[in-house]
Amino acid sequence: MSPTKSPGMDNYIPVSKHCLLKLYGEITFDLFTVPRGIEHTGEPVLLARRNCMLSNIRHVIEDSGFADFYIRKAEQKNFHHLIENFIGMTIEDQQMPLAEKAKIIYNCAANVMEEVFADPRSGENLTRVQRMTSSIIQFALTDPASIPSLLRLSSHDYYTFTHCLNVAVFSIGLWQAVYPTRQDTLQQFALGCILHDIGKSRIDDAILNKPGKLTGAEFAVMKQHPQYGFELMAGEVSDISLDVILHHHEKHDGKGYPEGLKGDKISDIAKMAAIADVYDALTTKRAYAEARDPFKAVLTMKEEMVGHFEQEKFVSFIHLLSGRSSPPQVHKKKA
Repeated sequence: MSPTKSPGMDNYIPVSKHCLLKLYGEITFDLFTVPRGIEHTGEPVLLARRNCMLSNIRHVIEDSGFADFYIRKAEQKNFHHLIENFIGMTIEDQQMPLAEKAKIIYNCAANVMEEVFADPRSGENLTRVQRMTSSIIQFALTDPASIPSLLRLSSHDYYTFTHCLNVAVFSIGLWQAVYPTRQDTLQQFALGCILHDIGKSRIDDAILNKPGKLTGAEFAVMKQHPQYGFELMAGEVSDISLDVILHHHEKHDGKGYPEGLKGDKISDIAKMAAIADVYDALTTKRAYAEARDPFKAVLTMKEEMVGHFEQEKFVSFIHLLSGRSSPPQVHKKKA
């Protein structure tokens, strides 16, 4: 049993012993533990300082009898950056519980997305996003419970970078419902979803975080983000990814933006991304609105957004949320 958390632990987060034993290389964070068999009321004890090689302390982690390990909250980005290099091994690890894998993948992906929004022009960051997208797909394909396990970790507080991650996870789940036997363009679709709001990196924070309704002028600026995202990623990602980035605000009835596309003029992938985008926006807390519970969010989409979504895909999305499978759809046009 883990020790009872004391006030001195508030600045620390636990890290998995099993995960630590899977890592290699230099640690860029201080590692702490709580000795067993004593009543602990203060801060954890320093076990290894940053810049130490994991190979030099692996025997201490494994054989010393310590069960609980911690890092400072302020250094969790460094921890997740290290884990990024070992995500594939984590997914394939048969001994690690699914929930623990999901937490590692989600936190690493959120860390990557935050850095991408800070510097969307960075080729290194884009490569990291591509790798992380592949890892999420790999995880999704290993176990039917993987997508629900990731979604349970989504925050109810809205941040653009976690919203993009949530939309990608929802969209991968919807893809599996709509195209259960297709994987040929899933990677490109998912990459478009995780980058769908990258254009917001060009929008002023005062507009993005305004705690009230946007003025007409402000909304006109906000509506530029799909085009901004397209311009940022053109030449960097595939046409499939760009389609999602540019068209995730198009509506089935033709009243969306930026191009006002209608019905079959909107690709299937953009239609799926649009559903995931709206649902996650409704179920997370924003500066101007409280989070809605899943049932109310779906009801809002069904009753107050008539004409926004293609019905077949919306029904498949409801089945995804409920944990039911839906029959594969027959598509006349290419996704």
